[in-house]
Amino acid sequence: MNTLSIVGLQFGDEGKGKITDSLSHQFDYVVRYQGGHNAGHTVYANGQKYVLHVLPTGIVHPHTMNILGTGMVISLDALQKEIQPFNLSQIRISDRAHLLFPFHQQIDAQSEQTTSQKIGTTQKGIGPAYQTKTSRIGIRAGSLKDLSRFKVELTQLKNTLGVQFDVDAYLEQMKAFIASIVPYITDTSYEVYQAYQQGKRILFEGAQGVMLDLDHGTYPYVTSSHPTPSSIPVDVGLPPAFVRDALGIVKAYTTRVGEGPFPTEIFGEDADKIRKTGNEYGSTTGRPRRIGHLDVVMLQHAIRMTGVNQLAITLLDVLSIVDTIKICVAYEWNGQRTTLVPSHAQDLANVKPIYETLPGWKTPIQDCKSFSDLPKEAQDYLHRIQQHLGVPIRFISNGPKREQLIERGHHD
Repeated sequence: MNTLSIVGLQFGDEGKGKITDSLSHQFDYVVRYQGGHNAGHTVYANGQKYVLHVLPTGIVHPHTMNILGTGMVISLDALQKEIQPFNLSQIRISDRAHLLFPFHQQIDAQSEQTTSQKIGTTQKGIGPAYQTKTSRIGIRAGSLKDLSRFKVELTQLKNTLGVQFDVDAYLEQMKAFIASIVPYITDTSYEVYQAYQQGKRILFEGAQGVMLDLDHGTYPYVTSSHPTPSSIPVDVGLPPAFVRDALGIVKAYTTRVGEGPFPTEIFGEDADKIRKTGNEYGSTTGRPRRIGHLDVVMLQHAIRMTGVNQLAITLLDVLSIVDTIKICVAYEWNGQRTTLVPSHAQDLANVKPIYETLPGWKTPIQDCKSFSDLPKEAQDYLHRIQQHLGVPIRFISNGPKREQLIERGHHD
């Protein structure tokens, strides 16, 4: 297969950046298919650390072409800041991708402060940008090729939304940058299609995780797009048959930022120790992440939604500090045992997790080079995860460095 999609199976922040970074050098194209600059992937290259919010992780590899797909909402301001260390010729921007403007962020922040149901967004304007898209009043990247037309459309959008925004000042500020990226705004669907037909290797990269999917996540505490492989054909513009292999990324425990139900959440000293050891703070906002035990019920739900056929377990080394490890294997809901995720957020908030407990290993594992090097208790934990999920574990991340990644053999 010459395509692979990488998808987070929890609430985002699963460590997709490291896995994508470790694999992207093997691919000719890396395609980001949804979301905006509310996501953050941390990658390392040539001794440098890069936190990418808009650009695909392949940007750190000179031979890789990076696609900003149709399903994205793109902030020109964020893209301008992020592209500076890199080569513009390494990107292609879908002419059908929607643009996100500063007033979208203003609307987002105001909504978080005034609505009765706080979602806990990053306030980057992602939701309002998708709202203008689905309301059919949005502006797409292709409009940047004609600045006079773009000015008319931006003025109309500002007036329709009733926001205060100086269009002329914005255009003056962004004119040079817009001119620099126009040559790279194109029909990316056609380019990726041609690349596939030529046998090029293509990696599809999403943002967030399945439990934040607009339809299948913990609605309404979700993102405004679909971070699943199922959305790739639409968000990139390809036949579904082109998207086959999928690698699911699973953190060895669970984290979540923002509001919303979190059945396995833990608090106090135990949560603080994991948060500190795992550096569990948002790469986009710096917010401390909520901490919880591994939730197999949600993972089974996510695997069913995505069809992933291999897994990567990340941040396993963080659990070296705990005495015992809990896995949520079912919920008790209305006095009944269930392995389904309730669709209503209030119902999910009221479930009682049913756990099984395994012993911890209480020894560092960051120097382990193979599966057999891991302590028996760590191996048992991974075997148990695989038994519950029915999907083979291919990669195990046992430290923050790029080389701290174990590829599991068939015999393990």
